[in-house]
Amino acid sequence: MCDSNARRTLWNDLMHCANRFKHEPWTVLGEFNVTRYGAEPSNGMTKAMQEFNNANTKPELEDLKGTGFHFTWNNMRMGTEAVLKKLDRALGNWQWFRSMGDSFAQFHPPGILDHSPVSIHLRHRQPYKGRPFKILNFWTDSEKFLHIVKQEWDKEYTCSPLIVIHKKLKSLKGSLRYLSTRPDSIAKELRLKLHSVQQVMVSGDMDQSVVVREMQLWQEVGRAARLEEAFFKQKSRIQWLKEGDSNLAYFHKMVKVRQSKNHIVRIRNEAGVWVESEGDIA
Repeated sequence: MCDSNARRTLWNDLMHCANRFKHEPWTVLGEFNVTRYGAEPSNGMTKAMQEFNNANTKPELEDLKGTGFHFTWNNMRMGTEAVLKKLDRALGNWQWFRSMGDSFAQFHPPGILDHSPVSIHLRHRQPYKGRPFKILNFWTDSEKFLHIVKQEWDKEYTCSPLIVIHKKLKSLKGSLRYLSTRPDSIAKELRLKLHSVQQVMVSGDMDQSVVVREMQLWQEVGRAARLEEAFFKQKSRIQWLKEGDSNLAYFHKMVKVRQSKNHIVRIRNEAGVWVESEGDIA
């Protein structure tokens, strides 16, 4: 892997596997002998790094959540001559994150080696316990949004100003949760309705009311699709892509990646022991 030609052969193999097994969950792990990002560290974005990132982007591979050693290689030197890099990784495709999102990679102490061994841990998917409240951007596009905010903010409370604000925010939170259905559900329902109307048109029924209904649904689907994309963009935290460029599938996939990386898989307790069970972590 020290030879650039050998690396390019591996990148081609990765893309071949990605095309062949794109509908199955799979992962690849080990030493790639090249970093992905400048902070891992490296002297800027090199050609080898660009080729490696392209080899991950095209097959839609992403790093698994990692624990243990961040820098996985060292040059076995001391002081100012010491060099640390992240050359070892565990990568999974979208199907892996979708079906095994609670898995994680552990990078172990290197011992007498210059590389940290890596292993993948599979965990039972944890039950959904809800998420902290967060304003969803698509709510602000609703005609009811400002009315709900004003209605909740006009309520009178007889207590200290700080408690008043707390009560108003808490009440507003409850009202906003039921402002509307998730836009992806609305978009799905509208697409089904549009499909049904168009099926009627295909059968030969070109009544004016059917044509008008088809046009109305077509416009509603367009609006719902824009809200759907904005919703998943916010959840994915992707900032470098613009809404409206048909990136919904990518945003949706990145939501799965974020969810996988955000969960806590192990924690060190007061006795200095690493624990992994949900009960011990809680």
